[in-house]
Amino acid sequence: MSKVVQKRWVKLFIAVTILMLTQVAWWLDVFNRNVKSISNLQKENAILRGVMDHPGVLESIQRNSYHKKLMFFSETAVFAALTAFGLYLLFRALRYQEMAREQQKQFIETMTHESKTPLTALKLRLESILEVNSAEPQLSRELSQSLEEVRRLASVFEKALNLNRMESYAFRFEEILFSDLLKEVIRRMDPLFRQKNVAVIMAVNDNIWVKGDLFALQNTVQSLLENAVLYNDKTDRVVSVELSEKESEVLLRVSDNGPGIFPADREKVFDKFFRGKTSRKNPGTGLGLYLAKHIVESHSGKISIESSGDGGACFQVLLPKLGAGRG
Repeated sequence: MSKVVQKRWVKLFIAVTILMLTQVAWWLDVFNRNVKSISNLQKENAILRGVMDHPGVLESIQRNSYHKKLMFFSETAVFAALTAFGLYLLFRALRYQEMAREQQKQFIETMTHESKTPLTALKLRLESILEVNSAEPQLSRELSQSLEEVRRLASVFEKALNLNRMESYAFRFEEILFSDLLKEVIRRMDPLFRQKNVAVIMAVNDNIWVKGDLFALQNTVQSLLENAVLYNDKTDRVVSVELSEKESEVLLRVSDNGPGIFPADREKVFDKFFRGKTSRKNPGTGLGLYLAKHIVESHSGKISIESSGDGGACFQVLLPKLGAGRG
């Protein structure tokens, strides 16, 4: 069981236990004070009536007080026993639930990881065959379509794996040269840009630092770039990437010249598994933007969408700036 998940349900159980014990202690204290108050009133009444010194009066008051306390403590013991049993059932249910969640996550991770290896091998074989038979148009077209399907399937597994990891992922914050990170992700995605005939326009300021998780921020940048490429139906695709500083924040803009996103879909586009009307004709999981928002907000940032100047979509990411003056 992951430490993050375990801490979450253990904290919940401890909070509920403290609440129940506090209620029991408060109940005991209130009743004990009420019994003492009633006993004192009975004594004062007996003194006023002049019967306090009569045989058996004080003993009767004390006996009644004792019986009330005994009755209440007996009821409290039964209530405490039932509470303890209820807390035990809650503890067991939470533990079983988290164990089931962890088993599910491990199953998903194992399946996706084991599936990626043969898919990678298949992709490499198809690429090799395509290079050898590039002179045959029909075969080349069939191989290209098969290769595209393999890449899409690999992307689905990758998104599922990232979702499985990120939702219980403990971010490791460190000082990151975000401008270099952005350039490295763009360089790594160059084969996809060339395959999809994408012109990438960069306006990236240097020496821009943030404090964040390296893997998570790479994932966010890649998701935004993939979204700008894969859901663009233009023949000549154009993706603009801008990185600048804005007061105490870092501003990243990724825009495209695609069909854009309908205004009615803009509020839902970051929801898990949501796919807008303009993207339904393209295969996808609806997880990339959901993960991007989860990561950005975990870094105390904001992500939004608006129309680009070319009629496409423009995603804006604001992250806290680490500070200037770094070499």
